[in-house]
Amino acid sequence: MSQIKSPKATVIWILVFLFPPTIGLGLVYYSAVQGLTMGFTNWNMISSPKWIGFKNFGQIWNDYRFWASVSNTLVIVLVTVPAQIGLGLLAAVLVHRTKGKTSTILRFVYFYPTTCSVVALGLMWLFIYDAGGLLNQGLEFVGLESVRWLGYGNALLSVCILIIWTGFGYISLIYVAGLAAIPEQYYEAAHLDGANSWQQFFNITLPMLTPTTFFLIIVTTIGAMQTFGQVYIINGRADSTLTIVQYIYEKAFTQFNMGYAAALSWILISFILILTVIQVRLQRYWVSYDI
Repeated sequence: MSQIKSPKATVIWILVFLFPPTIGLGLVYYSAVQGLTMGFTNWNMISSPKWIGFKNFGQIWNDYRFWASVSNTLVIVLVTVPAQIGLGLLAAVLVHRTKGKTSTILRFVYFYPTTCSVVALGLMWLFIYDAGGLLNQGLEFVGLESVRWLGYGNALLSVCILIIWTGFGYISLIYVAGLAAIPEQYYEAAHLDGANSWQQFFNITLPMLTPTTFFLIIVTTIGAMQTFGQVYIINGRADSTLTIVQYIYEKAFTQFNMGYAAALSWILISFILILTVIQVRLQRYWVSYDI
């Protein structure tokens, strides 16, 4: 018979295990408060911070490059999030319906880009997008003209393609878990009632996956709002692909305007919070938790 520990010992062990995450969470909140305070200062990382009030936040309103970065970021969100969700669901259905080694191979192919370094993937796609790269070679092979994939009009789309390719594998694995949780009895009953595969998909699979889809929409939206590495590797500092996080990085570590960068960071946090709240409010109209 196992020894029964005293309530006092149990409380001590609870406090011991709670101590590390409590310290970590405290450091996060401390950093957030420090960042907010920094947003009201003028600091170049060399001299002492100088309190300037709301000047940084007021300057953001008239900063055309910031609004250009907001526009580019919203385009990335609107293009990549639906595409990743759609491709991830399609890939998950294929994996779920295959068995044995084929399923394992598909899982590896889909998820492998997610495990790779953003820098390595960016450099690889630089070769693909090059004037003499694989994409243009393929276009010329079928008799079409080559495209300036990283030119002003196509650079943002090229970045979106890279983000979609690297992200849909993670989404597919989450969907595979969601598909495995759907009871087979539902499909058997629908089959007995004469429902075909498409009817089963739209009337059983999609409704049962709405909680998973809701989670993935929030996660991928937040990720798209924080896009940085792919853009920085693919197109450097070009304004055609400038994102909010890239602009924050530029202000902080290129121009050493840490106060303005901190203010921009809090604006980004506000955007993410607003989008998340909107999604949470809307989920009551389409997400079903009934099993």
